[in-house]
Amino acid sequence: METPAAPTAFRVTFNDYREDPNDSDVLRRAVTIHSDQLTFDSDHLVLWLVGTEVGRFSLGVIESIHPGPDRQRESPEELRARYPKMGQPWPQEDDTRLLALYQQGERDFDALGKQFDRKPSAIRSRLAKLGLESLG
Repeated sequence: METPAAPTAFRVTFNDYREDPNDSDVLRRAVTIHSDQLTFDSDHLVLWLVGTEVGRFSLGVIESIHPGPDRQRESPEELRARYPKMGQPWPQEDDTRLLALYQQGERDFDALGKQFDRKPSAIRSRLAKLGLESLG
């Protein structure tokens, strides 16, 4: 009988938006971390990949953890082709327009993403960064 392979990724969901360690302009509620093992150290969850620590999170900020999708990710070039402004700073006029649309009741993050050439998750993150608590 074949032994099942260990997960190669875990999806960690947080109980609040947290700053992305790779981009301080982005807030996230969840991350997928490539890892083949998880352990607990005092009050922290520790994720490992081939014996190297790849993530450490306080248990107090974690809402859930699940085996994550083990799928091929799109390259940055493929993502930028779909979302031309991905990774670029938000100009003040875009913040103003996004806030106005949101305050007028626009909650379709896919449609907003297309208007701003950004991923729907970037729209949610930007609204949270601008101080809107309720993100529909």
